[in-house]
Amino acid sequence: MAHPRSVELISEEILKEMSGTEYACSSLEPLSGGYLNFVFRGILITPLSDGTQEVAVKHGENFVVRWPESYLSTTRCRAEGACLETFHGLPPTTSGAYIIRTPTLHYFNAESNTQVHEYFANALSLKDYIGRHFSPSGDPSMKTLYIELGRDLGVWLRNFHGWASAPEQTKLRRDMSEGNKEMQQLKYRAYYIRLVEAVAEFPTILADAKETFEKIREMAADELQNPNLQLIHGDFWAGNILLPDQRLSEYGEQRPIFVVDWELCQLGVLSLDLGHMIAELYKFWVFKGMNEGRWVIDGFAMGYGYIDDDFAFRTALHAGAHLVVTGTWISGWGSETQGLHVVGVGKEMILRAWHKDRAWFEAGDLACLFGNCDTYLGN
Repeated sequence: MAHPRSVELISEEILKEMSGTEYACSSLEPLSGGYLNFVFRGILITPLSDGTQEVAVKHGENFVVRWPESYLSTTRCRAEGACLETFHGLPPTTSGAYIIRTPTLHYFNAESNTQVHEYFANALSLKDYIGRHFSPSGDPSMKTLYIELGRDLGVWLRNFHGWASAPEQTKLRRDMSEGNKEMQQLKYRAYYIRLVEAVAEFPTILADAKETFEKIREMAADELQNPNLQLIHGDFWAGNILLPDQRLSEYGEQRPIFVVDWELCQLGVLSLDLGHMIAELYKFWVFKGMNEGRWVIDGFAMGYGYIDDDFAFRTALHAGAHLVVTGTWISGWGSETQGLHVVGVGKEMILRAWHKDRAWFEAGDLACLFGNCDTYLGN
């Protein structure tokens, strides 16, 4: 693969491309948080008819921005564009506190893999939000607010899954099935091939689970052959939820929340969206002892609503796989010792889910998956 181009050169090319459109920008400021793509805040030369002066500009290349030596197909960019063009028909989820929706897509060039999105000023990802605004003691007065936030996210996800399964979205499902198989395979490799590979990396912790992990890998491969797979976000986690950088207790009106980064949208198992989000939120507890993560999980499960035991166990299994494969290589969470502990926590979760140990879950932090959302709320 050719050496990746610099962000400065890419910025120049984007400015030139957009110069003949109503989204011509005077400057592009790189934004933090993009793992796969280049993301900028663009200042429009001429405000839009509604007064908009800032936009988010997203550009994809055939490599991963954070790891430029890694090849990644740009089919993901066209998939995201197709999703956002369709989502004008996806109603937002509204409550007294929040309105949750996808950002408006203003412009999409499938040849250059450049998109212009609605910009969310003064926003943080939910991951960064919890890290910034948490209370060291897990302030009980904030518990209800975090549960409500999680609940509304769960309602939104349930609504999205339902909307995406309707006959009206047949074309979108077909487009994602045919056009984003590479991301489907990427997700499978990242979690289920990697799960088995982790045994050799952490033999002291995982050796006794090797046979089970191999069975899970084969199960996940078989799932991809199911003709009844449904549309999922594919990367539904706290890093892809944007909300205002303001304490929840200070919210005096309905606030916007954006669900972003649709490049991994694919046909898959619905429980993978839940498991990914739950695992990332659970890290706040197992790495840092933050109750906020568990509170959001509880609300999230309540908001998504009823799921049967098979769905719940599959959700927990994916959450455990996520903890195993990311516990030691995602920086910023904790020490190596803590990471190894998280690998062990993930293994236990996987084995309990694989053997359908409902009693174990009902007595623990993920009791909410089985309809018991009060197990740890007093903690």
